[in-house]
Amino acid sequence: MTVEQSVGIVSSLLDGRWLDSEEAAAEALRGLGFAVPAGAGRQLTGGSVQHDLEHPAGIDHASLTTAAGEPVSVIFLLASVPEPQSVVTAATYRALLAALSDLLGAPERVWPDQPTPVQWRTAELDVGAQLFDRRDSSVMVWVEHRARNQQAELRAR
Repeated sequence: MTVEQSVGIVSSLLDGRWLDSEEAAAEALRGLGFAVPAGAGRQLTGGSVQHDLEHPAGIDHASLTTAAGEPVSVIFLLASVPEPQSVVTAATYRALLAALSDLLGAPERVWPDQPTPVQWRTAELDVGAQLFDRRDSSVMVWVEHRARNQQAELRAR
């Protein structure tokens, strides 16, 4: 999957229509090349449910998380390789950050003392990216509804 395709997925999710219901999320994701397999998904702490998605080529894993029957987040991984500190994965991450910054402005660090992950805050959605490169290498991208995610985290405590 190219960086441009990844940014296209993020851009499409920013319209927020996928947040209306689980059915709306499934429909929006289908339009982006994903599919939500039938089934209950995996229960997470606090009552959230993670649905692993069938994903387009070039994405290594994708999931939709719901809480109280409402879509909360979409996460996908790309540029995954089994080696740590992959030069290709790091280059993909830098290109993704540049492209998302063109779309959303400058990111902020999630943790001030760590270079990754970074996020962009929109009206009600957060977009984030993280480079994993210690045991293997991959880039994680997420789009999440900030208030719903915070409520799910509170329920998990």
